[in-house]
Amino acid sequence: MNHLQLVGLLGSLALLVSCETTQTAGEGNQEKKRLAAVQQQEQQPQPDESEQNLWNAQRDKLNRDSNPLRDY
Repeated sequence: MNHLQLVGLLGSLALLVSCETTQTAGEGNQEKKRLAAVQQQEQQPQPDESEQNLWNAQRDKLNRDSNPLRDY
């Protein structure tokens, strides 16, 4: 019986060691989506500073001129 227990113990240890892995599962779906969004944002042309200033000035003018609560 002792010999049979030793063989069983070695077999179970071998099975346990064969199931162990150091590899990661890979990229998940969320990580792929995040990387795709970052790549898409990098590919889009960034507005230059002068264009951004024009948009900000127009927004400020609309806010200033269309606010009925503001005293002139």
